[in-house]
Amino acid sequence: MVNGYEDTAADIGATAMKKAIWRLGPFLGLLYLVAYIDRNNAGFAKLEMTQALQITEAAFGFAAGIFFIGYLLFEVPSNLLLEKFGARKWIARIMISWGLVAALTAFVQDSTQFAIARFILGIAEAGFFPGVLLYLTLWFPRQYRTQVLAVFVLSNPVANAVAAPLSGWMLELHGMWGLDGWQLVFLLQGLPAVLLAFVVWFWLPDRPQDARWLNSAEQRWITDTLAAETAQTEQRHGRMRLREVFSNGRLWTLIVLFFGVVFGAYGLGMWLPTIVQAMGDFSNSTTGWLVALPNLCAALVMLPWERAARRQGNIPLQIGITLTVTALSLIAAVAAQATPVLALAALCVGMSALFSTTPLFWSLPPMILTGTAAAAGLAFINSVGNLAGFAGPYAIGWISQTTGSAVWGLLLVAGLTVLGAVVAFILSRKSDFAAAADVEAAVAEVR
Repeated sequence: MVNGYEDTAADIGATAMKKAIWRLGPFLGLLYLVAYIDRNNAGFAKLEMTQALQITEAAFGFAAGIFFIGYLLFEVPSNLLLEKFGARKWIARIMISWGLVAALTAFVQDSTQFAIARFILGIAEAGFFPGVLLYLTLWFPRQYRTQVLAVFVLSNPVANAVAAPLSGWMLELHGMWGLDGWQLVFLLQGLPAVLLAFVVWFWLPDRPQDARWLNSAEQRWITDTLAAETAQTEQRHGRMRLREVFSNGRLWTLIVLFFGVVFGAYGLGMWLPTIVQAMGDFSNSTTGWLVALPNLCAALVMLPWERAARRQGNIPLQIGITLTVTALSLIAAVAAQATPVLALAALCVGMSALFSTTPLFWSLPPMILTGTAAAAGLAFINSVGNLAGFAGPYAIGWISQTTGSAVWGLLLVAGLTVLGAVVAFILSRKSDFAAAADVEAAVAEVR
């Protein structure tokens, strides 16, 4: 190519990716942090809300999980609209919608209104996460994708680590503005999404060609590299049409795997405050800091874990290993429940492994999806897999009400993560995913 582009392509690519990873990854991670807090803060609000509104454990689990029904219904349409209108406009719209609904949840008066609010919150937020995944496929070649995904989803454990003490502190503000503590949790944590929507509108570039912080050579390298990868994927698997997405066996296999991951993430996310508080009858504030510990551990190990997994190669195999570690750790937490320190240490290991699975998993779908099928497929995997976000909180709520202890719900989470691990080990022997992942690992090692 001209202007020395061919001779310096590797350097141009490395520079372009470094800029894009650190310009986009942390910012998108901040947005996801706010989203994650808003969908999970009900776990802390529950510590006061259920008594104030006379909501049973099972009713709370149902209301907490019905978020994902609204999410399921609107996820694919939302992602197709994002592809049409662009990430900047559509993500800003999503954030304003979910921020307002999250804040107004502070004023529900019974279990029915709470369930309706959660359902509408799912509709409002639908499309955000798969929309960001789709957006990242427009910027990052495969060998860089797990790296930026790790930076992005690092916000999961960070959100829990930040939200836990913050929510515990907000509960202690009971009476401010004439509101209960649980109301302040919803109100104060919902408003940041509305404010950040305006930042997205004015700051987020839709495509590399729109990024002023990339020069023309860097923009061209990203565009050319992604075009070559798309052509390679379509040559290997064919160009999947939109209507074929919903009956594709490989996608359904990924959904089963993702179900196990989500069941654990949201089951624990929603009930961990209750589980930890039951271990030692701690105050709300102390519970907040203790819940932060497993999430802080996960935040510290996610990036090194992703880097090690990528270098080992065969990403499905690495996913199977992390889910196995998760299951064993949760079983250990149940066995050590009489000793809170040991149980909390086991939860630290389990949640670190569980959260480290996410960036590895989301590097798999783009290996078989391109174009509009990618927009629909990513949303479809996320929405159907996220039904576990309904099943997890509800199942643990039912177990809590039946046995009198939410701790035993950890065994159910462990069982579902074992199922996910089995699927991952099977995928590790399939050429569709394992071979492509090995190539990416080799490229990353050379880099």
